[in-house]
Amino acid sequence: KSTERGHHKEKEMSAYANIRAAIADEGVNQRVEVNQRALIDKILARYASAGAVYRELLQNSNDAEASRAEIHITTVKRDQSVGKEEVTQVLYRNNGLPFRPQDWARLRKIAEGNPDETKVGAFGVGAYTMFSVCEEPIVVSGPKGKEEALAFFWKGDSLWTKTGKAPKEFLMADSDQNWTSFILPSRDPYPVPDLVEFGQFLAASLTFTQCLISVKVHVND
Repeated sequence: KSTERGHHKEKEMSAYANIRAAIADEGVNQRVEVNQRALIDKILARYASAGAVYRELLQNSNDAEASRAEIHITTVKRDQSVGKEEVTQVLYRNNGLPFRPQDWARLRKIAEGNPDETKVGAFGVGAYTMFSVCEEPIVVSGPKGKEEALAFFWKGDSLWTKTGKAPKEFLMADSDQNWTSFILPSRDPYPVPDLVEFGQFLAASLTFTQCLISVKVHVND
């Protein structure tokens, strides 16, 4: 019986090899298409917990050896009678190491994380939590005076990027400090988080960081 099974397996492998050989000679190459919007939505389903985008950005800041991070929240009142404010944009930034060419390249590859085993992110799948709150993020980083900007944008269901020099108007606001910034206009305006609970969440997140020791939150500042 073992001999029969061996012959059967060899026959199967031979058929496989013959089919591949035939296709290789006469077949037509076609690239497998990926719906990147749907893929990112599936990735985000793994990071569905509240505050996931901040947890990932804080961890990536720590991986970049940042000691400080700031979260600047811009809001607008949607209903004057009720007075509730909604978040229209978040600017997150840290004073860690500026992006290197390999960091920019990794940011453009959805599923490729940091090959350094001592680092958690900087920047892999988790960085795509940005798309949970923002349709087309912008990232600004680089050596001081040579900062670059990378903008994500959609063409149908395909995600593209454009890079270029960051405008001086953006950089002059903090001429004495080198920042890596993530600009996240809201995909859909959402309620301002309870600042006490948000502060507790950020404080708890800092217990898992070695380099990052300070996070400041600014609202309409």
